[in-house]
This record gives sequence, C-alpha cells and structure tokens, in this order.
Amino acid sequence: MKKLLRILLVCALLGALGLLPFHASDAARLLPVKTIVVTRSGEEYIVDIGAGVRAVGRSLSEALARLKEEVTGVVFLPTAEQIILTEPAEETAEAAAAEEAFRPAAGIYRTPDPEPDARAMGAYLSTHTSNTTVLDLRAALAVGRELRLPVIRAAEGGYRVDE
Repeated sequence: MKKLLRILLVCALLGALGLLPFHASDAARLLPVKTIVVTRSGEEYIVDIGAGVRAVGRSLSEALARLKEEVTGVVFLPTAEQIILTEPAEETAEAAAAEEAFRPAAGIYRTPDPEPDARAMGAYLSTHTSNTTVLDLRAALAVGRELRLPVIRAAEGGYRVDE
C-alpha cells in the first residue's frame, strides 16, 4: 500500500511540474492533415496541406515546424494518409524519407504538376491507394536502391495514378 501511495505521489508531482509524457489537448483545436504536398524550390521546401495553408523553410523539418507555428490550432501530422512530392521528386524524396513526422504507412507519390491541389488529390487518392509507402521509400534509400514512386497526373477533369 505504501508503494502505491509513493507512486501516486511521484505521478502527482511530475504532473504538477509538467514532466509527464502525455499532454491534454483540446480536440476542437486539432487540425488533422490528410494530404501533404512537398515542393522544393531552389533552397527552400514548401509544405502545403490544402485550402491555402502552406509554410516555407530551408529544410523540410523547418517548413513543417513553421506550419505548426503559423496555423491557428494544432496541426496533427500523424493522420496524413498521402505525401505528394512535386517534380523533380528526387530532390525531396530523401528529405521526406528522413522526416519522422510522416507516418510510415502513408502512401507516397510524385506529380509533375508544379502547383497541385492537396485537397482534390487527397480526395482522389483516398479511393485509389498505392502500394508504395513512406516506409518503402525509407527501406529503399537505406540499402541504396532506387524506388520508382507512383505518379499522380491530371486526367479528364480528375486524376489517375501511374504505378
């Protein structure tokens, strides 16, 4: 009984100091992300999550951090189902594979469209999933193998995925 009381006191103390590994969040402020478009322009990365919400940084991690800072609410990246890299995708593939904020099971694509619509592409991709994931890209890069990412293209008022 004394051991349980000590554990509860330690937990209460850590909670009061804000040192517990879990934090409360207001669910109404959460902004779950479905699709992330990553573009590299010169030395900058541009991250777009749709509806004109985008951020720029010198690295992909910096762009994602700025996105979280600049948006009202809490941007929740673990819900992202698709990561779309604009051409040339080779420049952004390594950064996307190294980004720990991206869910390993998220589908990863590339597009020749220089200004893709994240929401429209995300809606299409939710019903046309790919077998290529962020984890596949990480594994391929780890062993030095090239991975051909599926290409999403505009087609007849919609999109199509070329595997």
